[in-house]
Parts: sequence; C-alpha cells; structure tokens
Amino acid sequence: MARTLQEDRVREEESVAGLRELGYILAGNPAGRETDWVGLAHLARRRSVSALLFWQLGQGQGRSGMRYDVPREVMDGLREDLYTAVARGALAERQLATVLGALGNAGVPAVVVKGAALGTYYPDPALRLYSDIDIMIDRAQLEAAERVLNDLGYRCLASKGWWLDRFHHLPPMASDNAAFLVELHWRLDYHEEKGLLPAEDLWARAVPWMVRGRPALRLETVDDALHVCRHAVVQHKVRGAFRALVDLARVVDGWGTVEWEALVERSLSYRLERSVYLMLVLTREMVELEIPAGVVSSLTPSGPVPPPEELVQKLMGTGGATTHVSAGAVQAAVEGPFWARLRNLVQHLFLPRSGMAMVYGIPPESPRIWLTYLWRPIDLLGRYGRTAWRALRGEREAQTAWQREVWLERWLRGEAWE
Repeated sequence: MARTLQEDRVREEESVAGLRELGYILAGNPAGRETDWVGLAHLARRRSVSALLFWQLGQGQGRSGMRYDVPREVMDGLREDLYTAVARGALAERQLATVLGALGNAGVPAVVVKGAALGTYYPDPALRLYSDIDIMIDRAQLEAAERVLNDLGYRCLASKGWWLDRFHHLPPMASDNAAFLVELHWRLDYHEEKGLLPAEDLWARAVPWMVRGRPALRLETVDDALHVCRHAVVQHKVRGAFRALVDLARVVDGWGTVEWEALVERSLSYRLERSVYLMLVLTREMVELEIPAGVVSSLTPSGPVPPPEELVQKLMGTGGATTHVSAGAVQAAVEGPFWARLRNLVQHLFLPRSGMAMVYGIPPESPRIWLTYLWRPIDLLGRYGRTAWRALRGEREAQTAWQREVWLERWLRGEAWE
C-alpha cells in the first residue's frame, strides 16, 4: 500500500510539473536544460495544444532571447500536427460558412461560440483545435434554425424530448456530407444556480464577424472570458482544463483597465466569481498569466480560500483527469438532506425511457427499452465501480478524484473549502 501511495504522489507531481513546463514554454519562456521534448510533445498532443507548441517553438526564441534547442524529430512530429490542424481548420471553416450562409439566407441571426470563435484570439485560427461547431440562436428561432440545418442534411442524433428537458441546446446534429457535429444553443448557462450568462446580455454585446465572407456574430471579449471560465469549471469540473487555461490567456492578452474592470463587474453580477477566480489563479500559476493587482482579490470569495498551490495540485493533478467519478454520485453526496440525495442518485441511475433510448441507442417505443433498466446498474458499475472499489481500498488517486469532485461541487455552491 505504501508503494502505491508513493507512486500516486509521483504521478500527480509529474503531471503538474509537465503541464507547468508546457505552459511556461507556451508563454514564451526558454525551456530548461533537462527538458524531455518527446514527453512534452506527447503531453501537448493529449491537451490539444501541439500545433500551438510548434508555432511557439517555430518563433526560434523565447521572451528572454534564449533559443530553443528542440530535437529535429520532435519538431517534425509537431509540424505534422500543425499541418493536420490547418487541414481540419479549413474543413471546419468551410462547413461553418455553409451553415452561417444558410441561416443568414433564412433570416436567422447566429452567434458562433466556443472553438471556432476562440480561434480569433490565436496567432492563427488553425492553432485552436475543436471537434464540433457551436452556434447560439435566439430561442424563438430555434425551430427555424433546425429546419435550415435539416434542409442541409443535418439530423439530431438523440431524442429531442428528453434532451430539451435537461440541456439548453438541441441534440448534436450530424450530416453525411459534413465532418463536424453542429450544436444549436439558446443559452450558455446550464445549472443557473452556479452562475449566469444571460442570453439577452450576450446578444446585446455580441460583435460582428465574418467567416469566408459570411456575416456572423461572436461573443464580446469579456463575455468570451466569462464563458471560458464557466464552461471549464461548471460543466467540465476543470477536468483536462489546461487548454481552457491557454484559451483564457489568449482571450485576455492585451486587455486594458476597462476590460479587467468589466470582467470583475460581470463576474460578481452574474455570480460567477468562484469560477472566474479559480480559472484566473490556475492560469496565472500554469500559463504565467499576468493579472493586474486587485483583480483576483476583488473576486476572492469570503471565507477560507485554498492557497494557489493547493488549487493547482487538487485540480490539475492526475486524479481529476484519469479517474472516472460518477456525477450522480457526487450530486447525491452534497445536495440536500438524505432523501433528496437518494432521489438524485435514483434519477441518475434510472433515466426516463427517452433518456435510456438516447444513452443506449434503442427507440423509446421498443419493448427492448425495458431491458436497459436491468442493464443500467451493471453498466454504471462497469464505468465507475473500479474507482469506487479503489477508493474504498484506500488508493490515493481514486480517493483524490472523489474528494476533488465533492470539494469542487461544494465550492461552486458557496460552501467553505475544507
């Protein structure tokens, strides 16, 4: 057991140290003499920033004037990553332009969010990889937008009835003639109790944009920063958040007093100060983000606050990225009295028929759908049972992953960090 605990500690320290070195180099700093370039390139690929790493290394030198000394085979591999990113980016841009053109012809305004829009903050949009196309549509025009995409050959991949009861976007839409999924959102603030991003405010501040000659809108820069923070913390629980930290650093690059003051004001107004605080601290620690004096202190929640190094170790270590923890179990552990927590657990375990149909790909009207209720406990046990068993046995990584999820959930609910 002692050996296992020690191995877990070493893995977590190595994970954080590797990400820190990667962030240090992406910020334009020189690499250390003992840099493991092969390992660093592999880590950059896992975090979807290898094309950006090649661009940074391709500049020839860091901010201090010291030249990088990267093995040729590593640079060749990263160059291939860049070529792949450019090809995917061009494909995605053509697809996005087609969708925007069709929506524009139908008189449906659209705000492009997340990956495609965040690429505008990078030296070249191709350096910001993404796997689907996210568009925000006014709720009143959602059905019209869906018809437009239907006419282009797109179809929803899941039952709309169950999906719309739980999410603020249509199920992902796919087309045989398109490489990327498209998601049509009407709001960006799921779980409103953990902070808001009011759609009406986002629309009012959205800025004009062009994609291959097609007019569109994207979020205003401060709203982009808020969305990056909320999406990474509330929806993804900071799992694999390194790329989100890089996104945040790119978005705020060149900001002046006006933008920083707006970020603080909106964070407090929308009750997003906890998410924004976490992301600012992590980005400062991991990607060397320079933050004006007073911004972090203005967003620091009242009560006990963990020191930055503890945040880094708890949220960026291996436990949060490699070990699967059931979201339903976490909700059951923190939400309300015993009966409320038990109800949440049962609802997570046994979804309605439309939900089971979406998860297991069986038509909701099929008699076979009832068999999924027998399979569901076995399925979840296969997904999460190993982590639970490892935690009960005292394995540090599994226990850390569970504690991390519970702590973060309580932190977002305004409870003290213990």
